Amino acid sequence: MGGEQLCDASLEVGGLAGDRHWAVKERQIRTGKQWPALMKLKARYLREPGANEYGAQVAPVELASPDGSRCRSDDAGIDKWLGDQLGKTVHLAAREPASRLDHYRRASAVTAADADAEMAMQPGEAQPTYELIPADLLALLHEYSTPPGFYYDAYPLHLLTTNSLRFLAGRSGLDTDVRRFRPNLLIRPDNDAAALTEFEWMGRDLAVGEAVLRIESRTVRCTMPSREQPLFGIAAQPPMTRAIVDHVKREFGVNVRVRRAGHVRVGDTVTLLDPEATA
Repeated sequence: MGGEQLCDASLEVGGLAGDRHWAVKERQIRTGKQWPALMKLKARYLREPGANEYGAQVAPVELASPDGSRCRSDDAGIDKWLGDQLGKTVHLAAREPASRLDHYRRASAVTAADADAEMAMQPGEAQPTYELIPADLLALLHEYSTPPGFYYDAYPLHLLTTNSLRFLAGRSGLDTDVRRFRPNLLIRPDNDAAALTEFEWMGRDLAVGEAVLRIESRTVRCTMPSREQPLFGIAAQPPMTRAIVDHVKREFGVNVRVRRAGHVRVGDTVTLLDPEATA
C-alpha cells in the first residue's frame, strides 16, 4: 500500500523503524506484485511505531480507500472491510517474531509461471539472474514469503538516486515519480549529470546521518511501478514495465543492509566511505 513520507527516521538492522509491520494474508502473505489492488490503498500509523514491535505490540494503522472509506487495524471489522476492497477473503496480520516460521511459510512453492506473472516478463526478455543475491537468501525466499521476522521482500532497505529517476524519464519519456518505485531512501548525488549512480556503489558503504549502509545488489523490478496509486494521484502506466526492461535491463535502484544503526533526516549529507575504513 502507499505509505508516508518521513522527514526523519531510525534505521535499524532490520530496516527503517515501522516499515511494513503489517501484511495482508490469504493462506500466505500477499504483496502488490500478486494483488495490484493493494496499491490503490494507503496506510498511516496512529502512533509512532517501534523498531522491535511484534504481534499485539505493533502500532495500529488506519487504512484508506479511494471510495472515501477508512478502517483501523484495531477495528473488529477490519478483515471484512479489507476483503471488500480487494474482492478476497483476507486477514490483516501484524508482524510476528522470526520464531513463528509457519506465519511466514509459503502455502505452495513458487512456480516458473507464478514468477513470470509477477514480473510480467516481456517478449524476448531473458530471465533475471539474481546473481548478486546470496544463494542462502534465495533458498530462504523459496520456502518463505518474506524473511521470517520481517515483511520486506528480501532486503531491509531499497535506495534510489534522483539521477536514476532522471535517466529513466529521459530515455523513456514516462513519469518516474519516485513514489512509483517506493524507495526507503532517495539520494541526490553531487553530480547531477551522472546516470544510475547507485550502481557504482555496489559492495561499498555509505554514511547517511548517523547510520552506515552497505550497498548489496541491484534491485530487479517487477510490475509495481506501472500500477495505479489513485490516492497519490499516480495513474496506471503500463509501458513502464517494458521501459524498465529496455533501458535498465529491469534493474533500478539497489538493495541495502544496515551496517550501523542510527537516525537519518531529510537533508543529511551522504558520504561514500573508503573501503579500507569499513572492511
